[in-house]
Amino acid sequence: MKLKDICDHLDGELSGDGEIEITGVSGIKEAVPSQITFVANSKYLGAIATTQASAIIIGRGVSGNGKPTICVDNPYWAFVKVLELFAWDTGKQTQSGIHATAIIGENVTLGEGVTIQAHSVIGDNVEIGNDTVIMPLVYIGSDSKIGCDGLIYSHVSIRENVTIGDRVIIHCGAVIGSDGFGFTPDPTNHSPYKIPQIGTVVVEDDVEIGANTTIDRATLSETLIKSGTKLDNLVQIAHNVVVGKDCCLAAQSGIAGSAILGDRVNIAGQSGVIGHLTLGENSVLYAKSAVTKDMPPGSQLSGFPARPHKQELRLQASIRKLPELLQDYTQLQKRVEELEAKLQELEDQP
Repeated sequence: MKLKDICDHLDGELSGDGEIEITGVSGIKEAVPSQITFVANSKYLGAIATTQASAIIIGRGVSGNGKPTICVDNPYWAFVKVLELFAWDTGKQTQSGIHATAIIGENVTLGEGVTIQAHSVIGDNVEIGNDTVIMPLVYIGSDSKIGCDGLIYSHVSIRENVTIGDRVIIHCGAVIGSDGFGFTPDPTNHSPYKIPQIGTVVVEDDVEIGANTTIDRATLSETLIKSGTKLDNLVQIAHNVVVGKDCCLAAQSGIAGSAILGDRVNIAGQSGVIGHLTLGENSVLYAKSAVTKDMPPGSQLSGFPARPHKQELRLQASIRKLPELLQDYTQLQKRVEELEAKLQELEDQP
C-alpha cells in the first residue's frame, strides 16, 4: 500500500513522501526498508534515528528525524489498525464451499457463504450462519447453533446442543461443551459417581477462544460466556460459570464451577477463582493468584489467597526481610543470654 493510503485509513497527518510503497509492518528495531513501524513509548524515541523503516507512526509533538511519518493521537492504536491491513485473513484465504470429505448430518441448515473444509463432521440439526468458516477436522455435535461470520480452526470440538454467537473465533484444539466435572459419592461403595451434565454452553457474539481452552457444559442450565470476552490458550471454564462482557482471561487460568465474573474482569496467567464465588466487575486478578471469597467491583487482587494488591506487595516486601530479621533476632538473643549470665555472676557474689 502507498503511505498516503495508510494515512487516510488512520485519519492522520502525513509528513514526507506519500507515494512510498509499504509492504509490511514491524517493530522499530527489526524494521527493514519498505516497512512501517511506530513509536508509542518514550524509551524508543532514540531508535527513530537508527530504524531502517521507510515510515513511522508517531504521536503529537514527536519528531520523525527527517523520515516520512504519520502523526496520530494514539500511535499504538494506529499501529493495531495498520496490522489489520496487512494481517493474514484466514477466512478469505481458504477455499469456500463444502469439501467432498466433510460429513454433514441430517436437517443441517447452512447459511450463505459457509465454508466447511476437509474431514469435518457436522451433526444432525446443526445450524451454521452466513459466511462462517469451518476449518479441517472440526466436530460440531447435533443440535448446536453457530452464528454468522465465525472462524473455527482445526481440531475444535463443539459438543451437542451448544450455541455459538456471531463473529466468534475458536482456535485449534478448543473443546466447547465437554461434561462438567460433577461427581458424588456412591452410597454403596463411596466411589465417585458421575452426575449427568444435561445443561449447555452459550457463547455470545464477538468472543475469541484460545487454543486448547475448555468450556464445560452446565449441570442443568448453561455455562455462559458473554459478548466481547477473550479467552487465552489453555483456559479452563467449569460448569455453570458465568463470564461477563469484555473480560480477558490469560493462559492457564481456571474458573471453578458456578463462579460468576462481572463485566470487564481481567485475570492474569495461572490464576483462578474457586467455585460459587462472585468477582465484581472491573476487577483485576494478578498472575498466580487465587480468589477464595466474594470480591467487590473494582478489586485489584494478588496472592494466595488473593488480597488487595497493595497489601500483598507489602506482605511480600516484609517476607523478603525475614532473613535479616532472623539474623538480628539471633544476635539479640545471644546478647540477652550474655547479659543474663553476667547478672547472675553479680548476684552470686557475696
